[in-house]
Amino acid sequence: MTFAKRLKEAMRKKDFTQSSLAKEVDMAQSMIWKLTTGKAQSTTKVVDLARVLGVRPEWLSDGSGPMHPDNSPTSVVVKCTKSFPVKIYDADSDTGDTIMIPGFFESSDTYRAYKITQNTGCAEAPEGSLIVIDRSEKAANNDLVYARIGENYSVYRFVQGGAFGFLSVDDARVPLTPISPDVELVGVIVYLFRDMKRRR
Repeated sequence: MTFAKRLKEAMRKKDFTQSSLAKEVDMAQSMIWKLTTGKAQSTTKVVDLARVLGVRPEWLSDGSGPMHPDNSPTSVVVKCTKSFPVKIYDADSDTGDTIMIPGFFESSDTYRAYKITQNTGCAEAPEGSLIVIDRSEKAANNDLVYARIGENYSVYRFVQGGAFGFLSVDDARVPLTPISPDVELVGVIVYLFRDMKRRR
């Protein structure tokens, strides 16, 4: 069974339409359509989709194991036995270093990793974090994204609206930055690693 067929089966059992599922997981409906028709083979939001649909991420991703999780009171642990390297960049330059990330998806040249070396204004991605972005993923409302404004790269939150959307930070006093030819949305953050207790 293909990813598209598994997704459609799970949607049917939960009575989800493409529109209602897209709204529930905060994805573009066009992306749900691509997934259900086989135009797209995977998505970085497979865990979110599985949670909403009440199925196991492993089953939805590659068909392994049972469709539904064990309903015992113990926590469900998502196991991943595969991983693949992602190159770490500094701005647009390859540093030569890599980071291994869980292999829920096939390795892709659209993935890049970046070290955050300054305060971003977004509490979820503080200085010292390491992010992995997917340059092919379309940003949905409230997604964390990596973007360039002028010569400066940083983490922002994507806000839908206007012609191409806006970039925001946590401080509501800072005005929204409209995406324009001078503002590049480098990619959507799909993994974020941070030191929960930084030591100096």
